[in-house]
Amino acid sequence: MTELASATELPLSLLHYHVSQCMRLGLVEITREQPRSGRAVKFYRAVAKSFFVAADLIDEMPGTAFTRKLRNLLDQNLNRSLQGICFKHDGVRPRAELVTDPDQQKDAVELWLDVGLTRADAARLRQELKALMDRYRACESAASPRYLLHVAAVKL
Repeated sequence: MTELASATELPLSLLHYHVSQCMRLGLVEITREQPRSGRAVKFYRAVAKSFFVAADLIDEMPGTAFTRKLRNLLDQNLNRSLQGICFKHDGVRPRAELVTDPDQQKDAVELWLDVGLTRADAARLRQELKALMDRYRACESAASPRYLLHVAAVKL
């Protein structure tokens, strides 16, 4: 449980509750107990390799916590360097551009684009973005600073 709490950044008490509920439902079992002074260390395992959970039972969509964390980190980074917003018209439509302090170190980037794409272009974009993320995942080093990356595209 301690390893799981560390990996998920969840409180140990919350994990104990959820694991006990999973055990009650027959989804998790104790595989062994390692004696030690005080209470024995229990090792758990899921009883199956996969489980299906109906969408109407899901309280929060996967990734929602990461979305909140990313938004907070982006806002913190921007607040350190933001000087203001410049509103202008480029002859086609109004635009807003953030004006940041060039001397501040940029630890984040946020890019937005509202663009018309064919289905084929959207599929190609999806493939290219996935390949880009896979390429950077391969560069990952335990000693390097961590970055939270999020790439999304949705049809309006």
